Amino acid sequence: MSNDESASIAVVGSYNHDMSVTVPGIPVPGETVMGKDFEQNAGGKGSNQAIAAARSGGEVAFIGAVGDDRFGEFARELWDEEGIDCSDVVTADSSTGVALIHVEEGGENAIAVAQGANHELNGADVREAAATIGGADVLLTQLETTIDSVRAAATVADEAETEVILDPAPAQELPDELMAAVDVATPNESEVRMLAGHDPDAAIDEERAARDVLDRGPDAVVVTLGADGALVVTDGESTTVSPIEAEVADTTGAGDAFNGAFAVARGEGRGIVEAAERGVAAGAAACTERGAVPSLPSRSAIDSYLD
Repeated sequence: MSNDESASIAVVGSYNHDMSVTVPGIPVPGETVMGKDFEQNAGGKGSNQAIAAARSGGEVAFIGAVGDDRFGEFARELWDEEGIDCSDVVTADSSTGVALIHVEEGGENAIAVAQGANHELNGADVREAAATIGGADVLLTQLETTIDSVRAAATVADEAETEVILDPAPAQELPDELMAAVDVATPNESEVRMLAGHDPDAAIDEERAARDVLDRGPDAVVVTLGADGALVVTDGESTTVSPIEAEVADTTGAGDAFNGAFAVARGEGRGIVEAAERGVAAGAAACTERGAVPSLPSRSAIDSYLD
């Protein structure tokens, strides 16, 4: 990529229509909690990260699936407004995915997802978008669509020498062939342990777990640590990226903001640590507003947090 061009990012992933309510505490099984401030927003890790990347300055194409319903129409209108190419998005027989979110007044959240059309995205659909993926600087993908679709995306990108960034969420066991195609994995503390073959709460530190993940194929593992920043682990070194303080209103979109900004920085040719610094700044900025999409910061906002 030349210096005067924007980074080209292909995102393969999910879209969900988010419906959230603020509650005094996350309900336990059998409990009814009286909440307030009901909101509806676009969501899904794939779509959120595509929007985050576009606002971070990337030229973004999204590959996913939505239903032939009003939520799907809303999604396409949103991508158009954000300047995202959605020509490879599939219209599925199932309804558009939906997420039901409880946001605790202190900012923590609990989420239940009905996958809908996301579960219909398959490897054949993704391979139809091979030109888009192969022509990008970076592929960014997650695990809210089928493993078949994620594996196909990573394989296409790997063969085209497009950098593959995997946000391994929600955490699950992953085939070795997928991990071998990943260049950078961006798990959180529990996900990095699971990727390494341990229990999510195993009594091992993040660096050791990340090094176990490196043995599975990636060149780098960037562990997102929430309010503690991030940890960048490569074969040669381990670097802690300091956190940026922010007034937390809602953590829902923070991880997606991190990944979108991180992918754009990598597409621009920035090193892993510098890209992680931009991701941490984006995540901090995202915590200051409610709702996933409304909270995703612009490039100038990210720059301001870094300053």
